[in-house]
Amino acid sequence: MLRMTGMTPALGVALAALLGLTTLATCTTDSNNTGPVDTCDPTVRRANLPCEDDAEVTRALQILRAMSLEEKVQQMSGPTYNPNNMFDQQTNERLGIPGFLFMDGPRGVRWYNSDYGTTVFPVAAARASTWNLELERKIGKACAKEMRYVGRHILLAPTINQVMHPRWGRAQESYGEDTLLLGTMGAAFIHGAQYDPKVADPADPGTAVEDTYRIQACAKHFVANNIEDTRIHVNAVLDERTLREVYLPHFKKAVDAGVSCVMASYNRVNGSYACYSQETVRDILKTEWKYQGWVVSDWFAKGNTLTSPAAGLDIEMPFSSGSFPSIFESEYFYGLSLVTAVGSGLVSEDLIDEAVLRILYAKVHNGILDHDPAWTPWLTKSEASQELALQAAREGMVLLKNGPDARSLADDVLPLDASALSKIAVIGKFANSENMGDKGSSDAKVVDGELVTTPFEGIRDAFSGDTVTYMEVAGHEADLADADVIVVVAAYFYADLARSSSGEEGEWKDRVSMNLPQRDLTNIADAVALKSTHPNLKVVVVMKSGASIVVKDWVAGADALLMSWYAGMKEGTALAEILFGDVNPSGKVCQSFPVNESDLPVFDNTNKGDVVYDYYHGYRWLDKEGIAAQYAFGYGLSYTTFEYANLSVAESTIGADGTLSVTVDVKNAGDVAGSEVVELYVGYANTGVDDAWGRPVKDLKAFARVEDIAPNETRTVTLTVDASDLAYWDTGAEAWKVEKMAYELFVGPSSDASDPNMLTGSFTVN
Repeated sequence: MLRMTGMTPALGVALAALLGLTTLATCTTDSNNTGPVDTCDPTVRRANLPCEDDAEVTRALQILRAMSLEEKVQQMSGPTYNPNNMFDQQTNERLGIPGFLFMDGPRGVRWYNSDYGTTVFPVAAARASTWNLELERKIGKACAKEMRYVGRHILLAPTINQVMHPRWGRAQESYGEDTLLLGTMGAAFIHGAQYDPKVADPADPGTAVEDTYRIQACAKHFVANNIEDTRIHVNAVLDERTLREVYLPHFKKAVDAGVSCVMASYNRVNGSYACYSQETVRDILKTEWKYQGWVVSDWFAKGNTLTSPAAGLDIEMPFSSGSFPSIFESEYFYGLSLVTAVGSGLVSEDLIDEAVLRILYAKVHNGILDHDPAWTPWLTKSEASQELALQAAREGMVLLKNGPDARSLADDVLPLDASALSKIAVIGKFANSENMGDKGSSDAKVVDGELVTTPFEGIRDAFSGDTVTYMEVAGHEADLADADVIVVVAAYFYADLARSSSGEEGEWKDRVSMNLPQRDLTNIADAVALKSTHPNLKVVVVMKSGASIVVKDWVAGADALLMSWYAGMKEGTALAEILFGDVNPSGKVCQSFPVNESDLPVFDNTNKGDVVYDYYHGYRWLDKEGIAAQYAFGYGLSYTTFEYANLSVAESTIGADGTLSVTVDVKNAGDVAGSEVVELYVGYANTGVDDAWGRPVKDLKAFARVEDIAPNETRTVTLTVDASDLAYWDTGAEAWKVEKMAYELFVGPSSDASDPNMLTGSFTVN
């Protein structure tokens, strides 16, 4: 059983009384009435914490003043090396200050360990493809409940790095290629994970809990962590506009959402490792953005005893001394080394005080000091959290093709008519195994098997156990000859942390190409070949991956194509519901699917030196180059059709501090109810920016998921965009600037400007 030592309320009061400390000084006016005199404690001021009479800040400062230098530095790192204890911070026994207890979380609360009995949610790429912010908030909240069940404090999620290229091994952990989608989904998760359990949720009444603590989310990896194979060496070279406009805005949304922790990444940024990058951590995150939280290193990331404190790195994890894995080619930089550096005058103790005050404030503010360390068993994995996992799988799967390429409901292959089928064959190496995505920083344990449904199991249970067969390869024509439908599950195998030779994508492992593995290409080809002698046979391909896939060489032979991503523990159930029409697919891809990998910028994951990160990638790159995607960003089919009409702009001219308000009518023109994602893009054809990048053809500025539109029903959807969100980074002025000009407006079902439903308009900012 996990337990932690905590400071009780009585102990906290006794400590304050013992020390004879009082509340913080505040900003006051001098006796000559000449203006305010800043009497705020300098450490509090440097940490960006409230300088008013704030009891939580006062308590944290009191504890800080009672600590020796060694005790302060102890708060800034993990324990002595212990390979079985990589997620616990040290506890201060003298003052009764618990250490932070961390847990991995992008796919659920360290779901790979069956000892914890936690929920396996679809990976973030699948959840982003729901475009459902409220669902993501609920998933964050469910993760927080399970975190408290296992007695942990810091949920190491969400991952909000750009999918700069689909071959990036950890693309599955993130919310896609677009800054707005990344930031808003990440913020929704943070709001859910950091909810206050003592306050009832209006969307979930009766849920207030006494005597507990708030979970802290950790946004990662700051910043430009977009390559796996060389992640501990590569130097990401970014010009100011690219850094500001492409790689930072989603982290700013996390800060605005109140995220408690930010994790500094492995890579270098413009020459400095992220854990001692003055430019990104100190200057932007802490000074410019006024971030009040704390910054932790990625596990074993490279730092520096002298420069990391100055840059604003508050905690080094996971250890402070002892053995160091040679694979990381580094050494510990806090612990005794930092104590020595301060004692020698090489590092100012003011920097130590600022870091520790941030840490202590987080422990006070989030209730860690006063928490009863006993477990709360009622928070274990619940039917409600499993239902959320199922809902995310249903909404995140994307129907990419259904019948002939020309869109017509009359030619649809899906949904399958179970009454007209006698046999279904399910094919694929991972069609009947728990392949739910990269385990990340994990061991090799699996989830509770009885609660997991694989694609084969889901189809078998939904149809008929006697008439659904499974085989790993499709080369046995005799076994397939009497099948009405062949479902080919084409899946990458995740790479574990040890970078096993069989791993194909995941942490430490970038994908070799954007093509499917050869075993799956063979299965698809063999299944399609059977159609020459069995003309009524239908071949449905289901792809499992963390990022987009090139399909051009074989997709014409497939009758239907679904992108499942890694859809979590209820993947098979959701897949069967979609195949048989119990659920109408509504997912929209969070990444562009190019026709050819060469249509995208080159992905350099072999260079351990400088790699230039371009301003353009994904759909913005394709737009700029005039290249059509196989499946555009934001694309996804349904079992019904939607019609867009009556695009209207409330005011055609807005001020630079105004808000654009747009309405559009969306009609369900089909025979079944369905949900639609309405996307708004803004174009910059009239820009006056004439540097190397110019401005994008268009980029996403708003979206809305519209649930359950009935047949023949029309919904009016309102979308808003603040003029400030149209700004670009003016490198000359070193400031954000909103161009005063006419802007283009695109509202439709995807980023594809040629879609018949794409409506266009314009508005002006002056």
